[in-house]
Amino acid sequence: MPEEVVLRLAHEAPETTTKGQAANKLAELVTQYTDGEVEVQVFPGGQLVPTIDEIRAVSRGQVDIVAPYTSYFSAIDEAWNVFYMPTLFESPKHAVEVFAGPVGRSILDRVENSGLVGLSIWHDGPVYLFTKDKVVKTPSEMAGLKVRVAPSAPLEALIEQGSATPVALPATDVYLALQQGVANAVATTSTYAGPARWNEVLENGTRVLWGWGGYGLVMNQKSLAKLSDSQREGFMRAVNEAAQWNQEQALENVTYWENWLEEQGLAWYAPTDEELAQWQEAGTVIWEMQPAMIGDYIAQIRE
Repeated sequence: MPEEVVLRLAHEAPETTTKGQAANKLAELVTQYTDGEVEVQVFPGGQLVPTIDEIRAVSRGQVDIVAPYTSYFSAIDEAWNVFYMPTLFESPKHAVEVFAGPVGRSILDRVENSGLVGLSIWHDGPVYLFTKDKVVKTPSEMAGLKVRVAPSAPLEALIEQGSATPVALPATDVYLALQQGVANAVATTSTYAGPARWNEVLENGTRVLWGWGGYGLVMNQKSLAKLSDSQREGFMRAVNEAAQWNQEQALENVTYWENWLEEQGLAWYAPTDEELAQWQEAGTVIWEMQPAMIGDYIAQIRE
């Protein structure tokens, strides 16, 4: 009889977020499809590993599975920057289709060079600019802001283009940073800001699609090799079904949390056509800065 295997999945998000729900769903399905022979223990809220150390920790085998925000992978492979090309995606639905398809799979497969297995991409939502005080209608109106952003060269370049300052902080530190004035704006998704209650320290959201937030679900290669053939079959079935569940939930979650934030008092701003053109112009500048490999992905996405 195959030996029972315990796998540890570490992530930094609250359990109520898109990622938290997907992680718990995966654990439930793995137990079901391996008849209890494989258990995925989920550690949310950064209990085991800080966000910035997750990829290093899973590469070393300190944990078995992680699901970092996609921008954190850019440190090992700049292909992941394609998630954060400002104004590249026409809509949330367009972004889901792109990363659930060949572009997403191609980027995931590249983590094999780091001793990892790319399991799936979990979708979060559109990255918007949220501000504490003033409404930002155009890129130039970012001037003087201190914008918390998960490490992302394209978004940092966009922020600096608007004469604002990017502030890199783990998600777990953002609430306090906004309270204390270390940051007065955040580039994030409504599906994270809502469950994290960042609306309590933010007042406005600008509906310009800066990028597509999501998570790369990756596993240590040796951890996967510990599974028997039958366990691996059940495990991968669970991985694929959890990814499908996440994909189906993603757009509903976006709508729910955007409405929830508005009900809680956050004011959404939808730019005029003229203002949107300024954002698109700023975004195009960022695209043109990218290496040829990302240029190829951009061309595929635009098609």
